[in-house]
Amino acid sequence: MCALELECAYYEKDMRSDPKFKKLESIAELCHILVQIRKSEFYPMIHRLICLVLTIPVSTATIERAFSAMNIIKNRLISKMEDDFLDDCMVLHIEKEYADSIDNAVVIEDFENLSNRRAKFS
Repeated sequence: MCALELECAYYEKDMRSDPKFKKLESIAELCHILVQIRKSEFYPMIHRLICLVLTIPVSTATIERAFSAMNIIKNRLISKMEDDFLDDCMVLHIEKEYADSIDNAVVIEDFENLSNRRAKFS
């Protein structure tokens, strides 16, 4: 923790004296300028912390989307499914834009070609 505190002290002193950091409006801009003027090499822990802070909203949204999908799927099927099937359903629900672009006829044809079936699908 001492290394981080020392890096923060130097970072604060350096940033207050640099005019490029006076008009920043967001953390993303701060991160961009740090990389642009290569200060991220001098303050690697600060840069890493800023990057982690910038990924928190994305991580949180992804997790919330996954739990929302799980609740929708589990409620409809009354919790009678195995984990693998639930995982597959969740991926399809979460990635519904991609799943909608897949042609069902192609999937059925691929499934038919896997092995001989008693009934024809198409």
